[in-house]
Amino acid sequence: MQKKVYQTDSDGLYLYESIANELAMTPGRFNVPFGAYEDAPAAPKAGKWPRRVGGAWVMVEDYRTTPLWVVETGAPYSLGAEHDGVAGKVSYPGWGKLPAWLTAVEPPRSVGDATAEV
Repeated sequence: MQKKVYQTDSDGLYLYESIANELAMTPGRFNVPFGAYEDAPAAPKAGKWPRRVGGAWVMVEDYRTTPLWVVETGAPYSLGAEHDGVAGKVSYPGWGKLPAWLTAVEPPRSVGDATAEV
């Protein structure tokens, strides 16, 4: 016998649906993989993603596929990169509340900017 389980990563973010197999020597008990849960997360809405916190699923902001920029400099930001700003060294994994030092709004490019697209 098998049952559906819902796998998370090390941060508790939902990854995928999987299968747990019944234990041969203990009928009615299942070999649920580490980091997997028997209750399904809610379907994510735009800009949100399910995360397991304690005994429940919560929706967190999800910027993992959204281009981000450093507010102070207007430079593009790579998720997880260390930024040395006013508050010291900081980084952002792409999920959870967007820190004040980052923005999802592309800054305007100056006319003389060599990186501006033509």
